[in-house]
Amino acid sequence: MKKVHGFKTQPSTYSIGLAPTGRARCRLCKQGVDKGDARIVTCAFVRPGRRHDFVSHASCATPALVRSVLSVYGTVRRVPMAGGMDVEAYERVCAQLESVRENTHVG
Repeated sequence: MKKVHGFKTQPSTYSIGLAPTGRARCRLCKQGVDKGDARIVTCAFVRPGRRHDFVSHASCATPALVRSVLSVYGTVRRVPMAGGMDVEAYERVCAQLESVRENTHVG
């Protein structure tokens, strides 16, 4: 009988950046993410060799999303900043995520 190897799950990874195009939809509010909008990208590993990026407006961050980010990085400031984003915009997004964390006692 052939031995079947199971899929070893990997934790999702996250990044904060600016939308390069206006094609994506926010996973949370279902509205379009306009070009240049601050966004959080969740890179989920769905099966061996496959991953999918889920996009959310930074302003739509939920306590569950912040909790997931913190479980991977420990602090909001450790989330990687995607290329093309300036430090001021990154700091604003980090402040939004910290606000969600503090207001809901996450982490």
